[in-house]
Amino acid sequence: MPIERGKDWGTVAPPGLVDVIATTDAEVRTVVEHCWAAGKEVPPIAIIGGDLWRAVGAPGGGLERIRSDEARMVPIDAAQVQLDDRSCVSVAHVFCLRSWWVGPVIAVVNSEWRDEWRVAPKAHPNDGRFDLLEGNLPIRQRWLAKNRLRTGDHLPHSGIRSERVTQLERTFERPLRIRIDDVDEGRHRSIALKVVPDAFFAIF
Repeated sequence: MPIERGKDWGTVAPPGLVDVIATTDAEVRTVVEHCWAAGKEVPPIAIIGGDLWRAVGAPGGGLERIRSDEARMVPIDAAQVQLDDRSCVSVAHVFCLRSWWVGPVIAVVNSEWRDEWRVAPKAHPNDGRFDLLEGNLPIRQRWLAKNRLRTGDHLPHSGIRSERVTQLERTFERPLRIRIDDVDEGRHRSIALKVVPDAFFAIF
């Protein structure tokens, strides 16, 4: 069940539970993707790096923390993604764009962070939704937004549409480049996304 306001998130991680360790969002995604494709339950994933890790507070200590009584286990949402005729998974974020400086940019994010950018300050990886931001800003406005992305002060912005979604479908006049969890998936003419709440457990 997605997190509820005012309630604790997750539980103390049971000792000896960690079999899968991920240092990037792409590694987390690969585990989820393979399990879903095989019809198997996703095992708890220890995360010690990436944007999901930053979204849960970027706790230090690495594997030593994961194996200690300080480790927490929390449910995390994911998304089923359809790119033209190919299915895949996203756990942190999806970006659709021609380039960062020209043309429309669509971001669908589960983590507030994308590297050093605080793209969606209100995003939470277990609220049952992904945060959608889309716009096509003039170049000067893009420079200003880029400078404010580190703190999340680029929002609100009259040229950036923002909402929380459980699903999304877009068809593009020209193919856009799709990046999922920082993996370049090439150019595609359409994308469909559906959020899966509580898709797996993360340990951090």
